[in-house]
Order: sequence, then structure tokens, then C-alpha cells
Amino acid sequence: MMGFLQGLPRLRPLAKGAISFVAPNIRAHTTTELGAAFASNCYSIFLRQISILHAAAGVDKVPAVVAELGPGSSFGIGFAALICGAEKYYALDLLDCTDVDRNLQVFDELVALFRARAPIPATGVHSLRFPDLASYEFPEFLCLDTGPAFEARIAGIRRDIAANAGSFVKSVAPWTEHSLLAPDSVDWIFSTSVLEHVDDIASAYRAFAHWLKPGGYSSHLIDFDSHGTAQAWNGHWAMDKAAWFVLRGRRPYLLNRLPYSEHARLARENGFVTLTEMRNKRFDGLIAEEFTPSFRAISDEDARTRMVYWVSRLEPTGQLY
Repeated sequence: MMGFLQGLPRLRPLAKGAISFVAPNIRAHTTTELGAAFASNCYSIFLRQISILHAAAGVDKVPAVVAELGPGSSFGIGFAALICGAEKYYALDLLDCTDVDRNLQVFDELVALFRARAPIPATGVHSLRFPDLASYEFPEFLCLDTGPAFEARIAGIRRDIAANAGSFVKSVAPWTEHSLLAPDSVDWIFSTSVLEHVDDIASAYRAFAHWLKPGGYSSHLIDFDSHGTAQAWNGHWAMDKAAWFVLRGRRPYLLNRLPYSEHARLARENGFVTLTEMRNKRFDGLIAEEFTPSFRAISDEDARTRMVYWVSRLEPTGQLY
């Protein structure tokens, strides 16, 4: 009985799903303090990602062309890559969420953090962030020189953002139109708590293989919990098709409910080789036997996995879209 109750949908998201049948553009979730609308969050996320890429693949500078899937209301993580030396940033989303005023504010705050070589935020709300690092000092391998050439480049990037010119920063929407990016044109593609929301996940991995140069890197934080849709953190795997149909409604996205092993399988099929995999596990909630029959075959490892941070490389034989 307890497992049944923990697998029930929460009333508020269920109501939002039902309402979406007549108002389909209702928001799937709200921005939190851990989101990308704050410069310190973008700084923390980017420096964690580049530090792990450095440890996993020996990358000692930011790749030249970077793309982010699902940046949402702020392009701050991509701005951090540009500040550290990237030449081009693609913001890939379902809708063009460009907000010039917000982007300029986040960019200016990020520049100040990088000028100061501030440590990677790790206290307060940032202590909840995953993955953890061995050190939160500013990564010295970035060799950030904040001299006159840096200042001139920063001014150029800022002008580009203000004019929405597209030289340094290019918004691409909807990203599902894979032809909007040239094949073999991206060095590093990343996302933060996005891939769990993509319905056609197989198409996403084909797109990554299409856009990345052979040898290019892919890194993603994937959040496998119920996002507040169920009583238990993994209770979304206990909801039957009828309950999930109502809860999902006609919202443009919610959760695809796929476990990590399915992401890993699709990546392998498209030519990606895992370089590092960091799991955040929970041992409360439901066990696989309490899931609905469609998800009862999920392994114990996947059933306990709340988050994964995962870095892979596209091999030269990777499949193209």
C-alpha cells in the first residue's frame, strides 16, 4: 500500500496536466535558485563541466565551438565558455528564448567573476549541486589572461550580445531541425538537466553525432527523479499509462521517463564512447518491483540512480543523422 501511495501523482502537476489540454503552453516547471538565470550558477556549472572534461579527456582549454541544448532563460553557461576562449556558442532550444537585457546582466556578472578568478561556488545552495569536485579553486589549466587582449575580446562579445548579431552567440530554434547546424561543426555539446525532458531522445543522440566533429565531446547532467510529479522521488516509474497521460497533458515537454541505461545504449549506437560516468544515487523511494509493468524491468542500478553526469567522445565512425 505504501508503494502504491508513493507512486501516485501529486495533485498540482496533475491539475496542470489536465489544464494543458485547453491551455497547452502552460509551463512544465518553474525556475529555481539552481537554474541558469543567475550568473553564479552559470559560473559554477561551467567550471564544474570544464574541470571534469579536463580530468576525463585531458582537455586543457575550452573547445572552439560549443553548443548547449536547452539553455532556457539565460545563455550564461555558453557565455562562460566564450569568456574563457571559445569562438562560437550555439544555444539550442525548442523556442528562441533570447532575452538581451538578462543576457547582458548575466554576461557582465560572469566577466567580473572570471576577472577575479573566483573559486567555484560550493556552499549554500551550491552545495546541492552535482557533480562534486575534488577542489573548488579556480581551474589554473584555463590559463585565463585578463590583459588588454582579453578586455578587447570581452567588449566584442558584449557588442554581439547587445545587437543579437550572431557572430559569437547564435540561438538555434527549434533545435529539432537538425539541418540548422552544419555537420561536423561542433567541438563540444553539453546540457544540464535537459535530456530527461526530450521526447524523441533517439533523434537527439543522432543529432549530436551529426553536429559533432569526429573526436568531439558530449557531456550531460541528466536528472532521473520525478521532478515533483509523484510522492516518491522515483514514483514517476510507478504511474500507469492513464495517470501519466493526464499528468503530461498537452504540455510541450515534461519527462520521457527513460532510465540511464537507455541513454547509454542510444549513445553507443551513434558512435559515442563513455569517458567518465558519475552517479548520484538514492536508496529511499520505490524499488523496481513496485514500478508499473512498463518499467518493472529497470535494473536496480538504474532504479537507484537519481542523477548522472556523463562525458563521452564521438569516435570517427560515429553515425550521422
